Amino acid sequence: MNKEKAEGVNQRTLELKKHVAVIHSNSKISLLQRKISNALLFHAYDNLLIKDEHEIQISTLTKLIDYDSHDHKKIKQALMDLLATVVEWNIVDGDKVDKEKVWNASSIIADASIDGSLCTYSYSGKMRKLLYHPSVYGRLNMQIQAKFQSSYGLALYENCNRYQDIGQTPWFELDKFRKLMGVDEDKYKIFRDFKTRVIDKSVEEVNKYSALFVESKFKKQNRQVVAIQFSIKNRVVIDAASVTSELNSESLLSVLKGVYGLSKKQLTEVVSSYEESYIKEKIKIIELSPSYQSGKIKNLGKYLLCALADDYQSTKQPKIKRGQEDKRSTKEHEIAYQKYLRKIIFDTFFRILSESPGKCLPLSPD
Repeated sequence: MNKEKAEGVNQRTLELKKHVAVIHSNSKISLLQRKISNALLFHAYDNLLIKDEHEIQISTLTKLIDYDSHDHKKIKQALMDLLATVVEWNIVDGDKVDKEKVWNASSIIADASIDGSLCTYSYSGKMRKLLYHPSVYGRLNMQIQAKFQSSYGLALYENCNRYQDIGQTPWFELDKFRKLMGVDEDKYKIFRDFKTRVIDKSVEEVNKYSALFVESKFKKQNRQVVAIQFSIKNRVVIDAASVTSELNSESLLSVLKGVYGLSKKQLTEVVSSYEESYIKEKIKIIELSPSYQSGKIKNLGKYLLCALADDYQSTKQPKIKRGQEDKRSTKEHEIAYQKYLRKIIFDTFFRILSESPGKCLPLSPD
């Protein structure tokens, strides 16, 4: 990604701390509106209490939400809809709110304007205090949220993400869950339709696009579904902050898929055909090679497959038999390898924002 493309995007980790009260709020917003809302908050987060107004280039906003159309009228309309959308919280802890006679409501953004390529917006005082450094929050990855294709899928991701360390959500009463998902009261009244169009579709998207694997569970009363719960498991994804000095087998799969762009079929073939130590050996040889460091390798996935099949060797050491550990590998090489790996993963996060999904990403040492 060049400097112009990266402006406003690769300043920090693409992670937003979103207050759980807002995640669990009753708001019927579209997929585009939800993505824009999260992107605006992500962009303004560090200055929420310092600045009354925030500015973002439209080009930066569209990159954050993976919006590849030049039709900015939809962006403007989404901003207008967000101005008219009232967030009422906290739906999940509704009983507690009622007992204490405390009620909170606010528009998602207080105002917005677009002048040429620049968007200016602000938050109400109540929203600013609520959103900044929340004590209870869910971590939302902006790169992951950009992939979602439906508002229901993104809403479920937000509501499940907070509970990933626990392994399951609380039981949501069905009426309350409909509100959390932003489903109109007169829509999908028959549970079979609601399950097919909302629950199943959103679960499918969460499992496809995020680091979570969720499954729905239902509680029945008199043969009627009255509550829903989701079990949550973490799947391994590439995370620049989680790279350790030694790769385990799961993170190796993530590297093969995310960095080297191997398809599911290629992953299966590689893992079933070669030992883990042999695969790591070839990765190390590639990433310490002059051709890699000078940016001459254009297709890393194809190059790795060739290295595995033809038993590529480093030009600085004699050939090692397949499956054997290189006893002469130095600690300096290990450290250098990890540094290169961190850089690859970090760069890959931000390249994904401007590359087509599933495309093997050409990497540059710059």
